[in-house]
Amino acid sequence: MKKATRFCLAFCLFAVLGLSSLQASTIVPAIPLSTEQTNANPRTQELTQRLEQIRATDKSQMSASERKALRKETRQIKKALGGGVYISAGAIIVILIILLLVL
Repeated sequence: MKKATRFCLAFCLFAVLGLSSLQASTIVPAIPLSTEQTNANPRTQELTQRLEQIRATDKSQMSASERKALRKETRQIKKALGGGVYISAGAIIVILIILLLVL
């Protein structure tokens, strides 16, 4: 009986997560950095301003090598700013399965 209850609970959980992941697949606009985050480090603020300059430039008049250099610089800046910790949907499901088995 306990095994059947766990199975039903897991099925309901996967059904809810599956539906929410379909809904979450819509495009969400980027959230601008708050002033508190940009003022935290002068170097971070400088890199953020450079990214905005790159985005604002007119790239239609640039040669292919110039555009490539800008893309490379953008990637380096984004890498220097760092990202967050991203957990895929599969990883979340695996974590939930492990939690269900342990509890």
